[in-house]
Amino acid sequence: MSTFSLSWQPCGHGADPASDPVGCRDVHVRGHTVCLAHLTDTDRTAYLTGLAPGADVDHSGTPFTQDLLEALLSALHDPSTGKPRLGRALFIEAQFFGDARFIGAQFSELVKSNETV
Repeated sequence: MSTFSLSWQPCGHGADPASDPVGCRDVHVRGHTVCLAHLTDTDRTAYLTGLAPGADVDHSGTPFTQDLLEALLSALHDPSTGKPRLGRALFIEAQFFGDARFIGAQFSELVKSNETV
């Protein structure tokens, strides 16, 4: 197993001292101790409902399925443009699977990602 340093506190879901002491390496959702992918359905719904167009988001390390990314973008939907609008968006080391795409999304500020879609 390789070792590397994260610039954020990892989610830790599924950590095992013997085989994987870090576990899930995704960033915590603000106000929670796990990442977006590991929030309970109730907590994920509450988080997404609390977002508004232009909100800053940090989902570094998060594995996005098409459904998860669509839920995030839907929460950031701007009725005036009909498109998702993100403020400062961080997706460092995020992973996008299947048809997860930012089609039509508008970004207000710096977007960081080392993944290509």
